[in-house]
Amino acid sequence: MSLARATSPAADAIRDAISSANSREKFAELAGTIWRSFGDGVIREGDAEALQSLLDLRRGPSRNASCGAPGRKMGQFLSRLVPRQRPRSPDRKASRDRRRTLGGSAVLPPKLRENYTEGQRAVLAIIAGEIKHHGVCDLPIDKIAALAGVCRTSVQNTLHEARRLRHLKITERPQSGRKSLTNLIEIVSAEWRAWIKRGPTAHRPIGSKFPKIVSPTKSKELKNSFSAFDMPISENERRAMREGIPRRLWTTRK
Repeated sequence: MSLARATSPAADAIRDAISSANSREKFAELAGTIWRSFGDGVIREGDAEALQSLLDLRRGPSRNASCGAPGRKMGQFLSRLVPRQRPRSPDRKASRDRRRTLGGSAVLPPKLRENYTEGQRAVLAIIAGEIKHHGVCDLPIDKIAALAGVCRTSVQNTLHEARRLRHLKITERPQSGRKSLTNLIEIVSAEWRAWIKRGPTAHRPIGSKFPKIVSPTKSKELKNSFSAFDMPISENERRAMREGIPRRLWTTRK
């Protein structure tokens, strides 16, 4: 999709806001708006990805770049004193329903479920769905929050708690002088890995089409249709993930 032309009025409005944004706080707020709008069905996935690319281009490597004039430094200092606006979902009811549906799903074993709240279980349902079908979750925090129907802070708190309980492994990927790559999230709990391998997930991974499952034991053929997604990832794919190479550029598994 061309960045100059979006395919919906909502995407056009976000694009105009990105073009006029001039602070880190505004860019961060718009990033959350993009993926919440996608999660609520206001904009399409292609629009969301194109808007995120435009936002990254406009934001640039400002964290480690040197500031030229003292006036710019003063402006950045004063911008930190302004309270950050709390982002809100365009459709709060849809977000709440999505959170309850995912939070009530059986994506976690009973012994692990009791450690998390409904919102945290919704976040883990999104992460588990990505890991089940791709071997690792590399979605940005804002996108996880939009899909789970929660806020960005809830995702961060969930990741901290799951790592503390040694249920998840989180690999950070900083880049010198540039924006860090998204974290790589893996399940390290043997009980949880075995659990999601046996049954379907509540979250449908981004960019793929899977048959709708009414019952995990509906038929032997339906169960076998997921066998390809349970294969462990190869060493070449792990190396590609560490180097930040997008999945669409990976070579075909042999």
